[in-house]
Amino acid sequence: MVSEGTGERRSTIAAAWRFLVVGGTNTLATAAILVVLSYLMPGWLAYTIAFALGLIYSTLFASRWVFTKNGSRRAMLVYALSYVVIYFVGLLCIAGIRALDWPEYLNALSTIVTAPLGFVAGRLVFRERKREESIDD
Repeated sequence: MVSEGTGERRSTIAAAWRFLVVGGTNTLATAAILVVLSYLMPGWLAYTIAFALGLIYSTLFASRWVFTKNGSRRAMLVYALSYVVIYFVGLLCIAGIRALDWPEYLNALSTIVTAPLGFVAGRLVFRERKREESIDD
């Protein structure tokens, strides 16, 4: 017999692996876009463009495939809004990299900080949605 805690832990581990696939491809793509754009425009603008593209990708795939929920419009909106906070954390990373006068390609380091935050946000948003469904039923 599997305890509820064990089932929840397995669910979290499975979601983490799926997030690594979706988040990993998203991170690689947006980091590459960020690096290329960082040589063409200011780092904050390059980060903003790459982040927006990554947010679209993440929002489309996170609820359905990573967290295996059909995201309601409300859940998708809350998930996207959580990324506003994550966006500002990333901008702080970019500002720190600029303040240290590091090369532009190191702007990609911001994804090391922001990617785990995206997983936590998705897990919290879509878990909350599950609770709402059980309350409404």
